[in-house]
Amino acid sequence: MIKIVKAPVRIDFAGGTTDIYPFTKLGGAVLNAAINHYIVGKLIATKKKVSLEYKANIPTNSGLGTSGAMNVVWLSLITNEKNKIRLAEKVYKLEQSLGFTGGKQDQYAAALGGINFLEFKNDKVNITRLNLKKQLIKELESSLVLYYTGKPHFSSSVNKAMITNFIKGKNIKHLIRIRNIAKEMKSCLLKKDLTTFADLMNEELKERTKLHKEVTNKKINKLIDIGFNNGAVAAKLCGAGGGGSILFFCNNKRKLMKKLKCIDFKFDFSGLQWISHK
Repeated sequence: MIKIVKAPVRIDFAGGTTDIYPFTKLGGAVLNAAINHYIVGKLIATKKKVSLEYKANIPTNSGLGTSGAMNVVWLSLITNEKNKIRLAEKVYKLEQSLGFTGGKQDQYAAALGGINFLEFKNDKVNITRLNLKKQLIKELESSLVLYYTGKPHFSSSVNKAMITNFIKGKNIKHLIRIRNIAKEMKSCLLKKDLTTFADLMNEELKERTKLHKEVTNKKINKLIDIGFNNGAVAAKLCGAGGGGSILFFCNNKRKLMKKLKCIDFKFDFSGLQWISHK
């Protein structure tokens, strides 16, 4: 028996960390999008042995939800679960049982694909899929680019530090603002207002750096400055921060891509795909 599946990683525009319990008691919100970089998994079962193989066309620990996507792929390979929402929830529960400090946005993006506004209230998830016009999608894709900092991003440790601060009452107002920025960015996309959308990306970055000292460092700040000096008008850290990837919004993407070895992408609207099962 051979089973092959693939799932996309994601970029998050705003709201990351607000999908993590116990902040979800206050109601979290994330705006994210699956992109055409994938985790591909293969299960080969014979009478003598079973093997699992993975490959990815994106760096691991990149702040793009790669571990969540990998777990979605893994669980879909070893179970017969075909309902994507149930699969995302099962992956989340598995990660929690292993002591992982994280939320649900990565699993939902990998399973569902598309551009989604996700709301989190306690254990409930409300999904609003943004069915944007093709011209707006094209304009967004032509403006956005990723840069991998080269510093591995371990989301669980950074998120744990942020949530610990939240429990201590240190960063509540910043997390609330980050959640509300996600809501405002959703409205911007529906109104086709990419100028304000880019401004809100910058504000999200500003608020995120206040969550914990590990969110940014001199190297990341220098790379963001290089971006702004080469065609970028907005930047934000993907995921929790602390390394991984930077998402740039550009007026001139080609100029930045000449300066930095950036990762170009398009949106993925398929989510988890079963490629082969025989």
